Amino acid sequence: MIDCEVNVAKSCTELTQILIEPSARILAGGTDILPGMRKNSIIKPITLIDVSQLNELSYICEHEGQIDIGALTTHSKLITSPLLLQHAPALIDACASIGSTQTRNRGTLGGNLCNASPAADSVPPLLCLEAVVTLSSHDNQRQVPLSDFIIGPGQTCLQQGEYLSHISFAVPQKHTGTSFMKLGRRNGMSIAVVSTSVLICIDQNGNIEYARVAFGSVAPTPILSHHAETALTGKTPSAQLFSEAAQTMLTDINPIDDLRASREYRLHSAGVLLQRALQTACHQAEMDMR
Repeated sequence: MIDCEVNVAKSCTELTQILIEPSARILAGGTDILPGMRKNSIIKPITLIDVSQLNELSYICEHEGQIDIGALTTHSKLITSPLLLQHAPALIDACASIGSTQTRNRGTLGGNLCNASPAADSVPPLLCLEAVVTLSSHDNQRQVPLSDFIIGPGQTCLQQGEYLSHISFAVPQKHTGTSFMKLGRRNGMSIAVVSTSVLICIDQNGNIEYARVAFGSVAPTPILSHHAETALTGKTPSAQLFSEAAQTMLTDINPIDDLRASREYRLHSAGVLLQRALQTACHQAEMDMR
């Protein structure tokens, strides 16, 4: 039997008041925390805070060149957003790959980030977009780059009394292409063996002006591959260049052996996925120039 108390927060002010309790945990979609409680991987007793009534934390909007996404926005809502389809299609692809329809209808973007899984599908595209998370408490608000937010498997930099309120990123500039690709052990409801996301900006001469490359399931946290980004920047897109970037990327990743795949398989697969993702993103960027 699960030993917990459930409180329903009807406002963000009420949420911060309950979060002061050391045992308090936020219950958003419940797609991670409830299975964790059943498996005894979460310390009990705990106080669950039901935030399902906080509609003020569920939105997708653009203002002055910045896109803001409320932490309680579901994956299903993200997938159907025209704004994200235009400016962040890789994020849509990532969210569409999460779990089943039921999971996407319940699960939230904020929950996916705060769960801090090395395999979190939404994180690589957001890392490429240089996303920033806003953390709020009863007397403070601070912004943290997503790359600094997740600090280990299941660990974030959230402090006692804080909650993630929204995620922000700048609208990508013109002539930009993005891609997200994921390898799992089956086609549906699969945890990533390896995932990658790339963002490529092409200049007027057809060279790569700017590159971001991110991976999931190849390190204790989702990571950016700065060596691959450096190898790509300033160069003309080609199969040879993408192969070289895939080789330099190996310096940045450190996958493990587990039940889903071996370290060697992940190393090989990461290189293959990266080359395919780069081809897709560069094609998108080139089409945007026409």
